[in-house]
Amino acid sequence: MLFLNYEPIKRIQIMKKNWLPGIASLVMLALVAVSFTSKRNQNAGAAKIKTIIIDAGHGFKGSMSSPDGTHGANGQEDVISYEVAKKVVEELTRQLPDVKIMETRPTPFFIGLRERANFANENKGNLFVSIHCNFAPNLREVRREGSRTETYYVKGKGKKKIKKTRTVPVYKTYYHPNPANGTETFVFAAHKQDDKEDILLENGDVFQNEKDDTTAFNININDPIVKQQVALWTKQFFASSVKLATIVEEEFTSLGRFSRGVKQRQKGIWVLQATAMPSILIELGFLSNRDEEAYLMSPDGQQQMAESITRSIKRYRDLVEKPVVQNAAETKRK
Repeated sequence: MLFLNYEPIKRIQIMKKNWLPGIASLVMLALVAVSFTSKRNQNAGAAKIKTIIIDAGHGFKGSMSSPDGTHGANGQEDVISYEVAKKVVEELTRQLPDVKIMETRPTPFFIGLRERANFANENKGNLFVSIHCNFAPNLREVRREGSRTETYYVKGKGKKKIKKTRTVPVYKTYYHPNPANGTETFVFAAHKQDDKEDILLENGDVFQNEKDDTTAFNININDPIVKQQVALWTKQFFASSVKLATIVEEEFTSLGRFSRGVKQRQKGIWVLQATAMPSILIELGFLSNRDEEAYLMSPDGQQQMAESITRSIKRYRDLVEKPVVQNAAETKRK
C-alpha cells in the first residue's frame, strides 16, 4: 500500500537507488570476511601444517657461565631445554619431511622473548612449541624446640627500671627438598585473550602462506567484521592449543611420567600470547627433584622426551589434517 502512488518504473528506480549501494557494501564485506576467514583457518588447524616452530627456553647470556633459566643441583634448564629441542627438531625433520621445522634458539645462547615471537610470526608458523624445565623451591618448616628465659625491663617510679623475666618459645627453621615432580603443559591464559587478538590483528598476513598468493589483501583492523573474526580465531587457537597440550601429556603418561595436566598460568606466558598460531609451553620436569633432574640430564631421558613430543605433534597433525584429507577425497569422487 505504501507504493500505490508511485509509477512502477519510478518505484524500481527508487528501490535501486536506496538499496544497491547497501547491497554492494554487504557483498564486499562478505567477500573480504570469507577470504580472510579462509586464510586464518589455515593456521587454526583447518589446513595442512606447513611450518612448526620449536622454541628451546632461555639460553646463556654472553657466555656459558651466565645462564638465564633455572637449575638443580647439577642440571641447567638452558642446556636441557636446548638438547631436547634439538632432538625434537631432528626427529620431526626425519619423520615429517614435508613440513618445515624451524628453531627460535639454534645455539646455546639467549634469545629475547620478543625475538622468538617475531621469528615465529614472520616465518608464518602453524604451530609453536616451547620447551622448558620446572623448579620448586625448598619447603620451609618452622619447629618449636623448647623455650628460654628472657629478661626485660619495665618503667618504675621516677627513672627507676624494674627488671623482669619471662619464658618465651624457641623456634628453628628447616628447609627440605621439595618433592614436586611431573610434567605439565601450558596454554595461553583465557584472561589474556585480548593480547592474543591484538597479535592476530598485527599479523594479518601471517596466514597467507603462499608467496605467489594473488588473493592477498590489506586488512582493516578497525573493521567490526574483522574484529569479530579475530575473536573467533583466538578461540579456535585456544581449542587447538589445548588439544595439542592434552596429547603431549598423554604421551608423557604412556612413557611412565607423572602428568600434572594441562594448565593456564594466572600470570600469562608472553610467548604464548604473542604468537599468532596454536602454541604450548612444555615443562619437562622439576630440576629441584633429584630423580627427575638425573633423568632429564641423561641422554636416554632427553631422547625419550623428544620422541614423546614428536609423537604428540604427529598425532595432532594427523588429527587436524584428517578433515582436509576427507574433503579432498570427497571432492575427487564428485
